[in-house]
Amino acid sequence: MLTQEVKNTRFDQIWVYFRFWLERHSRTRRPFDVVDIFFLMIAVLSISIQILMISQISISYKEAYGFFEEYNFIFDLARWSTQLFGHNDYALRLPFVIVHFLNMILLYSISRVYLKKPTDSLFAVLLYAMLPGINFSGILVTKSGFIILITLWICYINLRYQKIPYLSLFLSIFIDSSSSVLFLAVAFYAIRNKMPKTIVYCLCGFALNMNLFDFDIGGRPQGHFLDILGEFAMLFSPFLFIYYNYTLYWAITKNQNNLMVYISVTALVFALLLSLRQNIDSEIFAPMIVAGLPIMVKSFFHDMRVRLPRFRTRYKMRFFVVFAVVFLETFCLFSNKLTYIFSAKNNFAIGYYIAKELSLAIKKYGITSIHTKDENLALRLRFYGIKDGKEYRLIKIPNGTKGDIGISYMGRNIRSYNIIKTGSKNL
Repeated sequence: MLTQEVKNTRFDQIWVYFRFWLERHSRTRRPFDVVDIFFLMIAVLSISIQILMISQISISYKEAYGFFEEYNFIFDLARWSTQLFGHNDYALRLPFVIVHFLNMILLYSISRVYLKKPTDSLFAVLLYAMLPGINFSGILVTKSGFIILITLWICYINLRYQKIPYLSLFLSIFIDSSSSVLFLAVAFYAIRNKMPKTIVYCLCGFALNMNLFDFDIGGRPQGHFLDILGEFAMLFSPFLFIYYNYTLYWAITKNQNNLMVYISVTALVFALLLSLRQNIDSEIFAPMIVAGLPIMVKSFFHDMRVRLPRFRTRYKMRFFVVFAVVFLETFCLFSNKLTYIFSAKNNFAIGYYIAKELSLAIKKYGITSIHTKDENLALRLRFYGIKDGKEYRLIKIPNGTKGDIGISYMGRNIRSYNIIKTGSKNL
């Protein structure tokens, strides 16, 4: 009887605590408004365009190699998805599209808290959805989207609740080597705000992550500085990257005291310093730099609104040019197949084409195993159910030549192949 009363008392305490938390959360929760509807429209449009792009591309050699040979969190997730939904491009890339959607939600939530007007947050999300590097991370099997997810989550908790999510930081240690930069940024933030325990925590996390992933910071001066600048300019769009650097400088000089500033600046500076000595992986640093995008939007609207309406034209034109270049670059990314209207030469995305169409054409002959000298292509075909075999051989012939299989884009022949049965003529 006494034991039952103790259990009831504990349950009552838990229930009271839960009600207190629920009431507190409901008081601080923002009501749903019309701006949220426009955000959902932007997010759905972005996801729809990415799904359309997925239908156009094939698995690349790098992705296929990771899918069959590497064992880490990213490719484990891709394999799990294909086990549930089948070996196809949609199942392969579904987890990364979902992460892209979650990133848009987090960025929008951050912008609603950080930016002055609710409509400003729509501009930030739209700009985010149009960045070339963001679209790459949303449809390719890459860790960039997850790095952005962790970074934005930590920034949101810091901005919304004025706290540092120590548990999230700890879990990030075991995900990727990029967390070392994250710990370094939080350490700088803690120094600025005189948080000695947080400094010690971040330094320990930094050391553990560096040791766990063996993040190499050695090397001799090799001059990759311009290379990494070029990569960042491509991922962000050239004019936007220049303006973005200006806004980060503006945030530092104006003493913007939030983690978005420290993470973005630390990732950028750390990447540029390392590039003086070695060729770095931009996939580690670029995602964390994106966290400062609301800072850029705030800087733009601040510069414009502090002036009288008749003096705002040049600021609007300046950002219109930046926005137009981003749009043009994104349009070229998603519609790159249009280049085959003018020429049959390979474009920059050729490594993500051919394999899916070729596998379908081979299956029409009732063949599920075939040998090709191109080992990279053989691994890609393996994902679509075409194994390596000895009975048939796949021979590439000159483009435009009539063969057993022809791959055409926009009415132009891109690849031609013959299927040869061992000891006989073409099929």
